[in-house]
Amino acid sequence: MKRTPFYHQFLAAGATMAPVQGWLMPDEVAGNRAEHLAVRTAAGVFDWASTGEIEIAGPDALTLVQKVIVNDAATLPVGRVLYSALCRPDGAIFSDITVYRLAERRFWIMTAWGSNAADARLEYDWLVEHAAGLQVCITDVSPAVALLAVQGPAAAAIVGRLTPTNLAGLRTMDFVEAPLAGAPRVIISRTGYTGELGYELCFAPEYGADIWDALLAAGRPHGLQLAGLKTAFSLRMEKGYIMRFDFMDGVTPFEAGLGWTVKLAKGDFIGRDALARQQAAGVTRRLVSVAMGDETLPVTGCAVWHAGAAVGKITSSAYGHTVAAPLALALLPVGLAQVGLPIEVEVAGARHPAQVVRRPYYDPEGVRLRG
Repeated sequence: MKRTPFYHQFLAAGATMAPVQGWLMPDEVAGNRAEHLAVRTAAGVFDWASTGEIEIAGPDALTLVQKVIVNDAATLPVGRVLYSALCRPDGAIFSDITVYRLAERRFWIMTAWGSNAADARLEYDWLVEHAAGLQVCITDVSPAVALLAVQGPAAAAIVGRLTPTNLAGLRTMDFVEAPLAGAPRVIISRTGYTGELGYELCFAPEYGADIWDALLAAGRPHGLQLAGLKTAFSLRMEKGYIMRFDFMDGVTPFEAGLGWTVKLAKGDFIGRDALARQQAAGVTRRLVSVAMGDETLPVTGCAVWHAGAAVGKITSSAYGHTVAAPLALALLPVGLAQVGLPIEVEVAGARHPAQVVRRPYYDPEGVRLRG
């Protein structure tokens, strides 16, 4: 099992560790509920140093990026981040990723897990395979990148104390390279996985201890809380953000609610023909948010019932502490993907009441989008 540069710091803080795709990652520190609510009301810090960073550089860097992603990076300026997906020729999502434009001919593709984890080197191999004949250099820079994510309303005040660079002008999905807490070069991106204001800090691992100490000291007056995987997943569930479990069944961007990322007009890319056909014909199933009617938390694969028939399945779930309800994402026939539809979810042989709800179910401004 691999360990991030912050393994010992989280362990010393009392974190329980969980094995995830070849990594030992912090699962809980102060408890899921406490961490979750801290991020919604103050701030939390997450160890995402297991993420994969793959650099694409050279004269044909943009050509390769455009070939493998469904979104359009042609007009992406330096200093911006683009959310997208890698798809197979049949249009099924292979990996959801973010694209950083570091320079005119230099990009990062950031994957959910490091390319030296159990199965996540597939993105790197995919890029190499489809770079044949192009003037491009593909480098797995993950071992040289540590990442801490600071998320929550107080994130700007905390991170702003650690750098001389004014972060006030950073928009969502902007990034800047700046000194921070003694490190000469940190990529500070206004991105995250929680639905809150937040920053992801990418830096060389040798500065990890200094940045860790400075971050905790700056965050102490603001109630900064160490947070683990359970909290990342419960926060993203309230926002309806997808993860790998949600697209393992050949789900396409249109079925996942990510049709806004598909830019068919940009020209050819892997999966374009299949996605164009699906857009023309319409989807037959859709990923929806589900709120349980009792305290039962379903698991991936649980059957969804409506009108006495099994009609779909749960893809992932977590307890939404902001809205005080077990939440899930589920694949349902498009005709049943209706907000307010009463359904049942089968857990351990028993059916429990639930309802299709708006996605996202939670608004970071504090509005509950119920029903």
